[in-house]
Order: sequence, then structure tokens, then C-alpha cells
Amino acid sequence: MKHAKFVSFTEIGAQTAAKAARLLPDFLCERYARTVDLSLSNTSLSRFAQQAMVDCDMIVFVGAAGIAVRAIAPHVASKASDSAVVAIDEAGRFAVPLLSGHLGGANELAQTVARAAGAIPVITTATDVRGVWAVDTWARRAGLAVSNPEAIKRVSARLLSGGRVALYSDMPISGQPPEGVDFASDRARADIVVSPFAGANAGASVRAAETTGEVVPAGETGKPAGVRAQAPAPESLRLVVPCIVAGIGCRRGACAEAIGEAFLLACGQAGISPSAVREAATIDVKAHEEGLLAFCRARNIPLATYSAEELSQVEGSVSPSDFVRATVGVDNVCERAALADGGKLIFPKLAHGGVTVAFSKVTIELSFKER
Repeated sequence: MKHAKFVSFTEIGAQTAAKAARLLPDFLCERYARTVDLSLSNTSLSRFAQQAMVDCDMIVFVGAAGIAVRAIAPHVASKASDSAVVAIDEAGRFAVPLLSGHLGGANELAQTVARAAGAIPVITTATDVRGVWAVDTWARRAGLAVSNPEAIKRVSARLLSGGRVALYSDMPISGQPPEGVDFASDRARADIVVSPFAGANAGASVRAAETTGEVVPAGETGKPAGVRAQAPAPESLRLVVPCIVAGIGCRRGACAEAIGEAFLLACGQAGISPSAVREAATIDVKAHEEGLLAFCRARNIPLATYSAEELSQVEGSVSPSDFVRATVGVDNVCERAALADGGKLIFPKLAHGGVTVAFSKVTIELSFKER
């Protein structure tokens, strides 16, 4: 469940905060009334905001927007990680998203509160004002992680100027593409890449130079005569699909650090973005391994477990081990566990430091339709 903190400064504001909190049933809402809650009377508002930015998905200030701005300003870090921040006036007449309007969902939250409370949402982001598709809002709704949020600006700027962008996806996407968006068959030339794999358009500028190079005098660029150096292709916006299952085996007592090291090594060799991993899977005798559980908590992914009998019935080519069979009753743990959810094995067993890791990919259908 998502977590929100409300802070108010007057009695009327506290009533408005209570009313607004009831409009967000999907959030665990904490309310702090600084005029009533003695624990806050001597607490710096900036310190409160700093902790809330770490703990929460959303912070709602019920009071003047200027108070909220001053409180959060020292703690604003990144478009990709900042909490959503919304300001509501104490009478509940206006709801103003101040931070993380798209990726954090502040715009939608302000609109939800406004609709239910009869307030006016004050939305200022250009794509929303102009009715242009916001790629970061779509990514959040689709459950996609943004690898390089700095590239959002380039995509949005092109759409706002009336241009078009090309989108490549490893996953099927249903629905009509938004205005200005075209499907691309070439990942290397796409403006937006939807994929579990790291890197978007390596080598794109080289291929572009091979096909569009112009003749120039020798020595102008330090390259042989006949080829004009091309400017590097702009980096694609990389949206990571959570479609990878990590099958993990480990010796008894393996620590979270050892499991994490093997996991990241496997991700690097497979070319997979770590944020593409939707769950870890293993045999049930490892269900209470503290190191494995700590690894999953740190990466915020669930752990699926299967019995030896269930794993032995998994179809697909695996790397058998007599030692593993004698130890846990099935010839392979990591590959079979990765395949148990019906995915396709895309990276076979990697063994490192007493840990084995394998990856499978499942198909997730995305959609351009709003839910």
C-alpha cells in the first residue's frame, strides 16, 4: 500500500486534511496537525518534510503553497525519486500539485481529491495543459521504471512542438497510439524504448553515419576523407518492463550481499536492467533463508517458492546437477524456478560465490488505454 503524510497548520486545515485523507483509500494516510499534535510543535517543518520525502509516496500540505515550497526545497533530488507533493488550501477549494506531477502521480492525486471534494485542481504541467500525451504519466500507470528520466524532457518537447516520436517495445501494446507517437521496428532508432534490457541505442550513431555520411575534406574531423562525422544520436528514453523472473539458488546461510553480488553480475552479463526483475523464485526449502529474504526486501520484489516436485515437473531445458538433486531432491533450482511461472529462459545458470542465478522472461501486455 502506498504511504501519504498530511500536515496542516490550523483547526480548519486539520478538518480539511481529514476529509482529503478519506478520499484516498489506496493510501496509508498519516495526519499531522501542527496546532494540535504536541510532538510537532517543536519540530522543524523542513525536517518533517525531509523524513517524509524518504518515507512516503506523497506529502500533502494543507495550507499556503509557499509554506510547502520552503519546506521541501532543500530536499528535492530527482524527477525519478521525488515524492509527489500536493498543496491544498485550508478551505479545500484548490488542490495544487507542486512536485512529481507525472512520475509521482501528484497531478492525478490532486484531480482525485478535487473531484471528490468539489475543489479545483490547478495543473500546470505543459503536456496536461496542452492535452499532449505525457510519456512519464503513461510509464507510471503501466508500471514501467524510467532508467534515464532526463530524456523525458526531449520526448515531451518534441511532442509539444508538434513533432512525432518513435516508440519501440519488446512487449505487445494494445490500443491506438497517442497523437504524435509511431511504433518503431528498429530499437536503435527509437525515441522511446520499452524493454527489460539495459541500453537503448548503442551503435545507432555509427549506423547512421554509415548510411547518411557526407563527403568532407580530409583532416576536417580527423577521419579519412569522404566521411563526415555524425553527431551522436540522442539517447532513447528507456522504460523498463518488469517482466523478468530471477530464479535463485543459494547455499545455506548465504548473505544478502553475496546474493546481490551474483544477481548484479548476472544482470550485467544478460544485459538486463535490475529494475526489470518482477520477482525472485526458488525452492521451498530456501523460503526462510534470511539472506534471500533480505535481498528481496532490499529490491522490493516478492519471493515465490516451489516444492521439489513442482520444480521437477517444469518443462524446459535445464542444466542438471547430481549434487543439487542429492541435496534438495531436484536436479536444478535456479533455472527451474525461473521457468515455473511459464516464462521463457533467456539467461541460463550463472554460479558465483555459492549463489546461482537464472532469468526467464514473461509476456506482459501493455496498453495505451487509460485504466
